[in-house]
Amino acid sequence: MSVASIVKSAAKLAVTVGIFVAIFIEIGGGYRPVPVTELNQTGTFEAANPQYPGIVGRITARLTDRALPPPRVIVSLADVCEASADRTVFVRVAGVAQPFKAPRHCAEGRLARVFVLRNGEFVAVTLADAGDTAYFSIQGFQLVPIDLVDLWRAVRALDMAVFLPWFALAIVVKLAGIFANVWRWQILLHGQGVRLGFGYLNRTYFIGRYFGIVTPSTMGLDGWRLYDTIRVTRKPIECTTALVVERVIGLVALFVVILLFMPFAAAVTHGQSLGELVAAMKIPLAGAIVFALLVLLQPTWFRGLLNLVPSARARRFLSNVIDAATAYATRRRYLVVALALAVFGQVTTTLMYFCNALAIRTGNVKPLEVLFASAVMTLGTFVLPSASGEGVREVVFVWLLGSKAGAVKAFLIGHLGFWIEKVPLSIPGGVWLLLRREPVKAVTRADLERLKAETT
Repeated sequence: MSVASIVKSAAKLAVTVGIFVAIFIEIGGGYRPVPVTELNQTGTFEAANPQYPGIVGRITARLTDRALPPPRVIVSLADVCEASADRTVFVRVAGVAQPFKAPRHCAEGRLARVFVLRNGEFVAVTLADAGDTAYFSIQGFQLVPIDLVDLWRAVRALDMAVFLPWFALAIVVKLAGIFANVWRWQILLHGQGVRLGFGYLNRTYFIGRYFGIVTPSTMGLDGWRLYDTIRVTRKPIECTTALVVERVIGLVALFVVILLFMPFAAAVTHGQSLGELVAAMKIPLAGAIVFALLVLLQPTWFRGLLNLVPSARARRFLSNVIDAATAYATRRRYLVVALALAVFGQVTTTLMYFCNALAIRTGNVKPLEVLFASAVMTLGTFVLPSASGEGVREVVFVWLLGSKAGAVKAFLIGHLGFWIEKVPLSIPGGVWLLLRREPVKAVTRADLERLKAETT
């Protein structure tokens, strides 16, 4: 294994661990005293202003010299818990507004409890029993504002009669997308003159998914598919070409799905920096789709432009893509069908997360909002170097849907996707590997290096 591969795998693991540390470990926070006499005073409680824009809106306002609304608005003691249902709430401590953990204080839409200090411990009491000083649980720095105890409480509160049918449907929907991806792979291989049956490719695909969860390196889905098809066909160039084109088509399909749901995502993007940033990229995303389609359908137009690319690595990558696309110059119908299947596969991924939302009875979110957040999440797992996208999916869902669904349920929507992807839809590949009739030797590092040499 090369030093570069070791460093890349270590970086992915470090990013994943770092994300989860930032999710579950809170820096700062704790309990802060507030005089009870101040709780009914105007200005003691505030809530995030829903009209305050995200980073894109703020930059636009500054460039156009437009006045921004205040980031927070004053709310009363009677309304602070109702406001906490869809935004962050603040309590003024020693003249400074600090966010506090509303779930620990609110019940049935009202401030039902505060904390007092007794025998060195903070104990929850009603406001009437607080005495002169009430303590509020302040939210410190945390990538996702949730506690493990709240997460476990939400899991225990799941209604199995509702959860199990929707969870099973999520698995079926994602399975349909996997079959579409296998069919797309088969079509692209046929375009290169490689004739392999759907059943064989399906087994190879699932075995690759299994390797993706038990190996830390790139010898996952794509690595195993290359290894197995080259081993059978002895056609490394054709198998690699099909896989390169498949990756490009998959990225184009992801951009198409994001643009498809973007017009319906206003409720998600408003005030959300990440959502606004993605929404502001409509034109660049559309341009990337057109550019990628032209590269696939008319690759010869772009070969002369490679010398203008400053990065040698990017130049090599684009050269490989153009070479691969050129191999389909007379077989463009294969590319069109493959793109349609790729879009279908991406849509099934978003529908899987929508089923997850229904499984845990997520309220206050619309179906198209979940679908848009799912598409953005998929882009996040593609861009950020985390292990299997773990951590990234949860953070993106909380950032985009946490204000409506609540941070805990938004976290669970994304995390359930991990278990669907890695257990019922990946573990069977290991069983298939054990039951294969043809002899299959263990995949060694030497095999990986030989595969790399053959496909360079």
